[in-house]
Amino acid sequence: MTQQTIHMTTKTLEKPDAIHIPTYLSDMRPEFEPSEISCGKISTFRYKGGLKSELTAKTITPEEAIAILEDMLVIREMEEMIVKLRSGAYDPIRDYNYRGPTHVSVGQEGTAAGACCALQLPDNITSTHRGHGESLAKGTVAIRQMSEEQLRKRVPKCNATKREELIEAALEEHVYRTICELFGKDDGYCRGRGGSMHIADFTVGHLGANAIVGGGVPIATGAAMANRYLRRGNVVCCFAGDGAYANGVVLEALNWASQAQFTNHLAGDRPYGIPMIFLICNNHYGMTHRSDDEVMGVERIAQRAAGFATNTMHAEVVNGMNVLAVRDAITRAGKICREGKGPVLIEADCYRYWGHSLSDPRNEYRTKEEEAAWKAIDPVESFKKELLHAKVLDEPGLAAVMKRVADRNASAAKRAVAAADPLPEDVLTFMYTDTKCETVPAEFAKVELAGPLPEIKRVNGELTYKDAIKEALMQEMLRDRRVVHYGEDVADYGGAFKVTKGLMEAFGRERVFNTPISEACICGTGCGASMNGLRPVVELMYFDFALMSSDQISNQAAKWHYMSGAQTEVPLVIRASAGAGKGYGGQHSQTLESMFCHIPGMYVVYPATPHDAKGMLKSAIRDNNPVLFVESQGLYGLKGPVPEGEYLVPLGVADVKRVGSDITFVTWGPFVHDCLKAADKLQAERGVSAEVIDLRSLVPLDLDTILRSVQKTGKCVVASQAVHIGSYTGEIASTIQDAVFDYLDAPVKRVGAKNGIAPQSHILEAAFLPNVNDLIAAANQIL
Repeated sequence: MTQQTIHMTTKTLEKPDAIHIPTYLSDMRPEFEPSEISCGKISTFRYKGGLKSELTAKTITPEEAIAILEDMLVIREMEEMIVKLRSGAYDPIRDYNYRGPTHVSVGQEGTAAGACCALQLPDNITSTHRGHGESLAKGTVAIRQMSEEQLRKRVPKCNATKREELIEAALEEHVYRTICELFGKDDGYCRGRGGSMHIADFTVGHLGANAIVGGGVPIATGAAMANRYLRRGNVVCCFAGDGAYANGVVLEALNWASQAQFTNHLAGDRPYGIPMIFLICNNHYGMTHRSDDEVMGVERIAQRAAGFATNTMHAEVVNGMNVLAVRDAITRAGKICREGKGPVLIEADCYRYWGHSLSDPRNEYRTKEEEAAWKAIDPVESFKKELLHAKVLDEPGLAAVMKRVADRNASAAKRAVAAADPLPEDVLTFMYTDTKCETVPAEFAKVELAGPLPEIKRVNGELTYKDAIKEALMQEMLRDRRVVHYGEDVADYGGAFKVTKGLMEAFGRERVFNTPISEACICGTGCGASMNGLRPVVELMYFDFALMSSDQISNQAAKWHYMSGAQTEVPLVIRASAGAGKGYGGQHSQTLESMFCHIPGMYVVYPATPHDAKGMLKSAIRDNNPVLFVESQGLYGLKGPVPEGEYLVPLGVADVKRVGSDITFVTWGPFVHDCLKAADKLQAERGVSAEVIDLRSLVPLDLDTILRSVQKTGKCVVASQAVHIGSYTGEIASTIQDAVFDYLDAPVKRVGAKNGIAPQSHILEAAFLPNVNDLIAAANQIL
């Protein structure tokens, strides 16, 4: 492709020095010509209509227009309530002590309401830490689209006989549950576990607001990928601010959604672009910094789209202060996505009147002139004028709508204050789910193969560790069409270690496909896809790369079941291969499971034998918790007996690999085999009977098996290949000493790698890693 110059006309973008006021703010209905960016077209402010022209064209009804105003008022009323509560100025609950976060989006109502009114009930959204507006708008729009049966399910105690009354009851319940969540009440959408910054309502497709700037963008991309795969016809609209579009994982998501393989010859007879709308709520401030004129090198964030797709992702800039302009853009974007031509990127030019939070006074980095210019085209006030001008409402009618919203909000707020708080003893409720995929729904149990299954050769009933993993994955993909596998180089090549060789040919590229080198997006899309109906198994080529994706693993996948109040489950398996002893040095040799054991909400497992590798991977895929499945590269060639048929190894159950009576070795992963060798040597040289416990699962941890053994032997060594300092061995040793101290005849000893960085030299690496002699030395100290 020849180099092309990206150009945008600036006549609508000029800003006076030090004030930063776009000149188009003087006109709420800009009527200038769209400007274009080469390498595809990026239109700016193309909407030239208004409410009167929309009514004439019958693209909107008077009732829909009133509903849009009401949705904007609902948002503003609730967010101004939050502001007033801080100073005790909200009369209906003046004495309530509100202690939640205060990231309000007052001023951005046109973007939230305009986008959501263009979406359908089954469509999804994700949002940001100031996402009250999007959450409220998705709910109100969805409620009006619901059938009577759906409405009655939503408000089962309502005895109304008219649809209008049912809708009003559902709207108040929606506002009530939203306020309850902000107040940390048990009736909140997330049972008070998520709060303002993580609010979600999965019943209307709202997959959650996110306190990590940009953190929800790969989740939305994964959710859209699930919609694509399942051919639902759904669109995902991802709300994120301008600040998020400097975030690495967000840029990864733009690239991910634009991959050619979704629409070109590699898609076979099912080409379909990711049905995803990236909606940038450009309110011109990250926290206090400005994206434009300060921390970006482009005039418009929408220009970034040209770097990810030759069609520039159908990108355009819209007037986010004009609710109908946003509605028009999202309607067109939705049509593009439903036709399989997504993704689409929309930059909505808007403004938030308050600072990042209410503790931010704004006067250090804004001017009064700037704020006044934006407020002069306030989306709510401007649309009120349009309704009056178009004679959809008169002054009394407008006042009635405003009063209805204010009264509804006040009633919901009073109820929320009186609502029950969560019980302290339930603080850990929803940390994990206890559900599994016991039976595959009929629609997913029928699997069509694209080619022959890979041949997995047994010799005397034995398989290698890596073939055991392949067989487990193959069997689960045959069992459940929702199981998909992706990662770097896993398709044709079969992965860096050939573990998945042949699976792509058997199941096709829709179920086994390569990804960009984007570890954060691999895990983030896996999280979103699992929350939206798939059961992904994703691969991290090296465990070290989990640090690249640790936010999506630790802050997203691990937490959404809890933060959502158990509205969603995250049946995601992350396969991570750990290398040690191969001379790969400090960035490819780390054993990092201890770090992720410190993150509640996910399982961490590390099988040591081919038998356990197959049985545990199958269990992990069927579990509805996110599972970090660690594989040792050093064990890939290890052979052992593996039954050919169906069997499961339960997660959270340790295995006594060798029975003994004098000392206990507690270990996991490849060091299990070193412990077995050490036990044999102790028996041969000293007649010491050592018991070896293979934990297999670190989280959940089978303490009962450990403690029973230590009570029997009175002595214990806890060992792994992880660096000694901060290792999970310390947590286990501490727990043993706390729980069965009276049974111990000596302190619990620990063995691990040196407190340093894995060297490349094989001489130094041998000195760095723990070995059988270290185990024997530790045992001898307490025998």
